Amino acid sequence: MSDTEHSAFEEDNYNSKHSDVYLALVDTPVKVDDELNIEDTFIGGEPLWLDENSIPSEELLTCGSCKKKDNFKLLLQAFSPLDVDQVSDIQTKLGLKEISSVNPDDDRVLYVFICTKCQRKPNSIRCIRGVKKNVPQTDNTFSAKLDAVSEGKDFKINPFDLKKTEDSNPLENNKKEESNPFGSNPFNSQNSDNPFNSFKKNSEGEEQQKTPEKSAKAIQKAAQSEHDSKEDKQYDESKAFKNYLLYVEEESFKNKKPDHLKLPKNLKIDKEALDLTGTDEEDLTKNPIKVDPRTEKLSKFLDDDTFQKFQEIVAYNPHQVLRYDLGGKPLLYADTKVDLVSTIPNPSFNPSSKRVFEMQLMPKMIMDLEDTTSIKGGMEWGTILIFTDIQNYIPNYDDNDVGYVEECVRVQWES
Repeated sequence: MSDTEHSAFEEDNYNSKHSDVYLALVDTPVKVDDELNIEDTFIGGEPLWLDENSIPSEELLTCGSCKKKDNFKLLLQAFSPLDVDQVSDIQTKLGLKEISSVNPDDDRVLYVFICTKCQRKPNSIRCIRGVKKNVPQTDNTFSAKLDAVSEGKDFKINPFDLKKTEDSNPLENNKKEESNPFGSNPFNSQNSDNPFNSFKKNSEGEEQQKTPEKSAKAIQKAAQSEHDSKEDKQYDESKAFKNYLLYVEEESFKNKKPDHLKLPKNLKIDKEALDLTGTDEEDLTKNPIKVDPRTEKLSKFLDDDTFQKFQEIVAYNPHQVLRYDLGGKPLLYADTKVDLVSTIPNPSFNPSSKRVFEMQLMPKMIMDLEDTTSIKGGMEWGTILIFTDIQNYIPNYDDNDVGYVEECVRVQWES
């Protein structure tokens, strides 16, 4: 098969591929008068705890390597409630005994921190899972059940924001407009593929649409413009990164033609095309790639099919800062000698359970967070993988019905 035929086959294969992955992208910088709450998902800034009187222990809020908190900064806060049916299916596949502690009405948040002074050191990146128990908001009346049947379940589930899907009409959700004027979708468009943006249905299954589409879009555009004109919220750079809200959409490979970074297999490196000032020509002749560090990364790229796949898939949606796929498989940044997933330990606080892959942080996040923040050398990770207890178990809740535990992190560093 020629290179052209191979490329065409690969593109068609991606275009027909279905993905269960949700991607988070940067929506807007947090402004000075924005009031965030635990149902928001964002990068940078400072953590919002499930209760102002309930925060994790000091031990969890320090770098696991240097044991200090001076340079321990929030990378991500993700509101991630669970869907009971999805969790049940995953537990069955894992051969686990199902438990009834997974409540979709509970507030569940994942916090990811990094120590900017301990690059590449063990436990310098940590994940905290927080849960706040809430009373199930279930109406068992006959009329409520009838309404539920009428409405059906044809809307898409938002992996970070199950609660918002129940009340996400931008014309009605005034509370959300106060914290994030664009909701989870920066444009609040009815025709958006954003699973966070679902409209309420009436008893006949028709969308409630009181405002003409063009007028709604004009209003949304004006609201966005007004919000963008406000001053960004500022943080002490030594304590926090710049703060951005995220929105989520389904991963798609359709109608996109990215410039894949995969290089031709017949690529040859001509020493005359390289600036090799100061290099001994005799050494260069013996091993032209090894002696020049500028060609070492190129050599690794050509040899690592895993890295090539990572680049190719990301190229379809280059602005992604987060991939969410509970119970799925991570997109590895580079090849590993051992099966990385097989090294994930069962949670010590719930040893009869298992941890599953939930999400991963993507290198585009570094570009956003370091845009105005000075960090010597910069962050060096390729991707950060988060694995969580599928049973969502919390060993101890406090008086506010809040509990926190540490989950498993695996980091693939930039080579």
